[in-house]
Amino acid sequence: MLRLVIVEDETNLRDCLKSLFPWSSLNVSVVADFANGQDAYRYLMQNPADILLTDIRLPGITGLELVQMLRESQNFIHVIVLTGYRQFNYAQQAIRYQVHDFLLKPIKYEELSAAVLRISEQMQPPEREEKENFRAADDFSYHERIATEVKQYVSSHLTDASLESAAVSVSLSPGYLSRLFSRITGETFSDYLARCRMEKAAEILKDIHYKTYEVSLMVGYDNPKNFTRAFKQYYHITPREFRDRIGRAPSDPIQED
Repeated sequence: MLRLVIVEDETNLRDCLKSLFPWSSLNVSVVADFANGQDAYRYLMQNPADILLTDIRLPGITGLELVQMLRESQNFIHVIVLTGYRQFNYAQQAIRYQVHDFLLKPIKYEELSAAVLRISEQMQPPEREEKENFRAADDFSYHERIATEVKQYVSSHLTDASLESAAVSVSLSPGYLSRLFSRITGETFSDYLARCRMEKAAEILKDIHYKTYEVSLMVGYDNPKNFTRAFKQYYHITPREFRDRIGRAPSDPIQED
């Protein structure tokens, strides 16, 4: 498992991050937590760890000063910085010190999970990861079950589904899930999501009480123009033209006459 160190001076938040976040599902173990950067620095100079999750505002030294000290000591631990401050100079410093992610408070489960999964994928090259995962679950039905769970996730999160969130739902990295899903289904995740949205839109459009912009929102498009463009690309006609041909089967792409 990946070893994680948490540095957060807010006791309640630190306890929540340490005890309530489902780290084990991400193959992560919290090995230490601190309320200040000095103690964290001393620990990290004597103990191995893979990921540092640190607040930017800490008593004594800041989170970025902690990272700077580690880098100057040739410690290149992967770093995720948390902050409640939208200041560009922080982002500039974070890039300079090779911080891997810069997340704003309040912390969102999916954003933090995606950040950890990105680091996990960087630490394990795709070829090795894929080989080990397929060897660990040699039974093809296991991968079919993962693909099925992802499809169920898309069905229940049609308006806000994403590859990153789907990966979190099945405890895999986005890159590995993308390859696995394509291998099992013969379809990329993005193509599958687009198809589900378009088929659902066609189903809803049968009901003339819904306006086009309402249908757009119901299938995950905030901008009706983007929805119309995507619908026409899939069905080769606009939503309005689709309603004019309501007698045609909506589940199959419709060719222009």
